[in-house]
Amino acid sequence: MSDNTARADDRLLQLLADRATEGLDASATMELDTLLENQSHYRGDELDWTATVLDLAATPCATGPLPTALRDRIMAGAVDFFGAEKPESANFRSANAQYGRAPNRFAWYLTAASIVLAIAGWWQVLNPTTRIESRTAQYDRFLNESSDVVRGSWSGKVVGYEKVSGGFAWSGTGQGGFMRFKDLPPNDPSVNQYQLWIVDPTRDDHPIDGGVFDVDSAQDAIVPIDAKLPVDQPSVFAITLEKPGGVVVSDGPLLVVGAVAS
Repeated sequence: MSDNTARADDRLLQLLADRATEGLDASATMELDTLLENQSHYRGDELDWTATVLDLAATPCATGPLPTALRDRIMAGAVDFFGAEKPESANFRSANAQYGRAPNRFAWYLTAASIVLAIAGWWQVLNPTTRIESRTAQYDRFLNESSDVVRGSWSGKVVGYEKVSGGFAWSGTGQGGFMRFKDLPPNDPSVNQYQLWIVDPTRDDHPIDGGVFDVDSAQDAIVPIDAKLPVDQPSVFAITLEKPGGVVVSDGPLLVVGAVAS
C-alpha cells in the first residue's frame, strides 16, 4: 500500500467515524463521497452500524458472562460475514494477517461490534431467566406507580387450560397493563398466537383487541397489554388462540377468562 493510499484510507476512516458520532458539514460530506468513490472495498455505512449497535449495547441490562462456545460461534459468523478468514478462537492476529492496513481496522471494528451486540442482546434471548427478571421489574414498577389499577384472576375454560392461573392488572389512566400466567401452554408462533380481548361495555358491543403474544414457558410468563383502542371501564379479559398476527374478530373458543374484581 502506498503512502498516498494509506493517508486516503486514514482520512476516510476518520470521516466515517466523525459522521457516525457527531455528523459532518457539507464540505466534509463532499470529501467523504469522493473518497468512497475511489475506495471500492468500503460500503460507507460500516461505522454508522457499529455506532448504533454500541449505543444499543450501552443500554443498561442484566447480562452474564458470554459462554466460550457462543463467543466462538459469534466470532466465526461475524468474520465470515465480512469476508475474513476465521480467527483462532477470539484472537484477531490470524485475521489481521489477511488484510491490508485499513480493511484490517474495519474488520476489527465490525467484528468487535458484533460481539458487543451479542453480549447485550443475544445473551438475553438465550437466557430466559434474565428476560423474566427484566419483565418482572417492569411489572412491579407498573404496580407501584399506577394509582388506578384494576385486577382480575384467570380461569381456564377448556380442556388443556384447566390449570392456568395468574391474573391481569390494568390502568385506565396509563392505558396500559400486564398479564401474568402460570401453566399457560406454550405456543408455536409459526402456527398460532395467543390474543387478548378486553370487554368494555361502555365503548362497543365488540371486545377490544388487546394484542397478540407468545408464551415459551408454562412456568411463569409476564406479558404487557397492547390495547388497540382506549379502554375506559374494562369488565372482562379473555384469551383466544388465533392465526399468527391475530384476527379482527375471533370465533373463539375463549381459553382463559378473567373478570375485573369489584
